[in-house]
This record gives sequence, C-alpha cells and structure tokens, in this order.
Amino acid sequence: MNIQLKLDKMVYGGEALGRYEGKVVFVNGGIDGELVDVQVIRQKKDYLKGNVVRIIHPSEQRTAPLCKYFDICGGCQWQHIDYPQQLRFKQQIVHDQLTRIGGLDNLNVLPIIGMEFPWQYRNRARFVVKTANHGFTIGFYRIGTRAVVDIDYCHLISEQMNEVYAALRKIIKEKFKPFHAYCAIEIKALDEGIMVFFITSPNFHFDLTKVMEEMKNIPMIKGGHHLVVNKDESSLRTAYSFGKSTSTYSFEDIIVQAQAASFFQINPIQAQRLFKKTLQLLNPQENDYILDGHCGVGALTLLIAQKIRGIVGVDISLSSIDDAKRNALSNQMKNVRFLQDSLKQAITQLDDLDSECKFDAVILNPPRDGIVEKEVIQWLLQTKPTSIIYISCNPATLARDIKLLCQEGVYSLNMVQPVDMFPQTYHVETIASIQSVQKVQKVSDPNF
Repeated sequence: MNIQLKLDKMVYGGEALGRYEGKVVFVNGGIDGELVDVQVIRQKKDYLKGNVVRIIHPSEQRTAPLCKYFDICGGCQWQHIDYPQQLRFKQQIVHDQLTRIGGLDNLNVLPIIGMEFPWQYRNRARFVVKTANHGFTIGFYRIGTRAVVDIDYCHLISEQMNEVYAALRKIIKEKFKPFHAYCAIEIKALDEGIMVFFITSPNFHFDLTKVMEEMKNIPMIKGGHHLVVNKDESSLRTAYSFGKSTSTYSFEDIIVQAQAASFFQINPIQAQRLFKKTLQLLNPQENDYILDGHCGVGALTLLIAQKIRGIVGVDISLSSIDDAKRNALSNQMKNVRFLQDSLKQAITQLDDLDSECKFDAVILNPPRDGIVEKEVIQWLLQTKPTSIIYISCNPATLARDIKLLCQEGVYSLNMVQPVDMFPQTYHVETIASIQSVQKVQKVSDPNF
C-alpha cells in the first residue's frame, strides 16, 4: 500500500513522523516538512511504518548521500540530511524525549557539540563475513535484517582503514573456504597503524593461520588476532595472534590502553570533548570523593582523579577493569580504586566496607538500556550525593531515569549537553547535570 503524507518531525530512531487517517506513520528516508509518497511495509494497530518512494516537495535540508550503499546499509540513517540540520534534529530529539518521557519542562539544553568534519571519525569498524553463492559477502547488515550488504568502502572510517579493509577483502575471497558460522573482521586504528581482529563463533572451524600470515605482509597492519567468542561475545580463547593487541589513547596528560574486549568510544575527537565537558559540569573540588559508576578502562576516572581526594570506578567488564587498574598504575594514580561488578552489587559492597562512605558526586554512563537496576536509583535517592552526572547514548532511557531521580523532590535537572558522537546517524550522546535540590537552594539563596 502506498500513501501520501506530510512529515511533521524527526523522531529518535532516525525516522520522520507523519500521520495518516489518525495513525502515526514512521517513515525511513524522509525529512521533517517534506510531502512524500510512502510505501507501507508494516501495519500495526496504532501505527504504520514505511519507506519514501517519491519526494513531492523536498526539504531544503535534503542533500545527496555520499555513500552509494546508503539506501540499503543499516550503518547510517541520515546521510540524506545536511550536517547542520542533523545537529538541530538531534538537539530537538533530546529535548522532546526529556519532555515527553521525563515529564520535564523549562529545560536548559545547551547547543549540541558537533564536528567540523563529520566523516572518517570512527576508529573502529566491524564487517560481517558470510558465505554467498558467488563466494563471500563482506560488509554491514542490511537495514532491518541480518542479511549482509557487500561493501567495498565506508566513509565513516579513515582512508588507511579502508585500504586495510580492501586488502582483507582480497585475502578473504582468495583464502577462505565456505563456512556456516559467525565471522566478522574488526579493524581498529592506532596512532602507529591498524589492528585487525577476526571474531568468530566456536563452530567456525576454518584455520586462519595462513590468512594471518598473509596479513603480516601488509605494512599498515601492526597486529592480527583470531578471537573465538560466545554468543554474548564473552571471550573463549585466542586461536591465533601476532603483534600489538591493545589500543592506546591519550587525553590531556593521561594515557590509557584498552584490550579488544574492553569498551571505548569509537570517536576519539568527540570523546575528548565529551570528557572535557563532563569535567566542566562536574566541577570537581579538591576534597571530593566520587563514584564513577560505569568506568570502562578508566579514562574519565583518571582525568577526574587528578583533581580530587579519591574516586572509585566500577564496571561489569573484567577486561575493562583489568585495563583500568593497569592504566591507574601506568599513570601513577594512587587515589583510585576499581571494582569489577555490576553497579548494584558494587554499591552494596562499598556500603559494607565503609558504612560512613558518602560520595560527593556520582557519574553514570550505562549502556543503552540505562539504569535497569532500580536499587541503584533508590540508593542514589537515599545517599543523596550532591551531584549526578549522567552520560547517555539513549535519550529515551536517560529521560526515564531522570524522571525517577527527580520525582521525589531530591534532585532537579540542571542542564543537558548533547554531543554528536555519531554523525550521519540518528544516535546522540547526552551529558545531563543533575543536582540535589538542597544544593540548588544554597546556590540560589545567599541567605540559605
């Protein structure tokens, strides 16, 4: 079924929203303000989903996508929108989610921090390899499916990474034999070159030794590794390895390393800005004691540690905490402690170790699901740290959690800073500064 409609706004998820016969319609490939013909691909009781098949009145912000795979690849959603408008849409989406889901008003949403050059920003990319009738398909998943689009070039990674990817495609198509298991190649950019990881499931039985030996002849590749992983991507074993295995990043005068299994931001330019803005909003004081609730490899933790009395970093990932501990040692930070656990279990452990322990501030940087352990929200409301900095890659779950924190009158949302970590996509990183109501009163009332 094809329908014609006017698109009213952009929504989180990358689609444009319109209405048809009383139903909401989510449209791929559209832009706010356009009049379009839409092919409906899904019909539900309360909404429809569809794709633009003809643009009747295009938006002035519409631009030609740079990538020839844009219409089929699921990696980017907004290449058809010029970059300044992408930023405006992202800022509006953050505002809308906080208003609609969080029930918040009088929001102080600061101008989004964008990029001067919104291409080639990724320092890591994973390409899926699948057996196909003609040999092998290597690339990213097709929009909304697990089918793989055969891609020979990606505009979100550097020229050097693309050169390595092209060489790997050639090696795979020459050396691989048909298989039926999960296999992907992850390419990571370092200051001194490229690392390559073959990531496979246990039922991938093809010996990659000869492939890896071939990779040694590519000067740009400084390390190659075959990692066998479980379905949840927890590491089982390393089947083959040569050269460098860890990534190194520098932030101001802090240098951190990360293993393959450890999380780190894929956009180093914007990560620098994200950390800098977080420090500004946190405004740490010399005598502060702070909890970094999802610390990863400890980059932000160590930056903060330079300015305060002490800090505890928590992360569920064993490899991230191993990296964080090594990073603290290599940067000679002695006022830092790291715990490998869920935040829910860590706060119980901290309370048991020191009943007088009270954090002046807490940093939250959870995965996309947000703070799913409600005990963490309750602990924050009970212990009442003066300041909470919540870094989120999902404005919907951010809004949900801020609503829980603010509904009892203990906290109020001070300001929000969107950061564009992922140009050409709908994704947006957000830093929220949440202050205790008591602190806000002290600041606003000189006689308090």
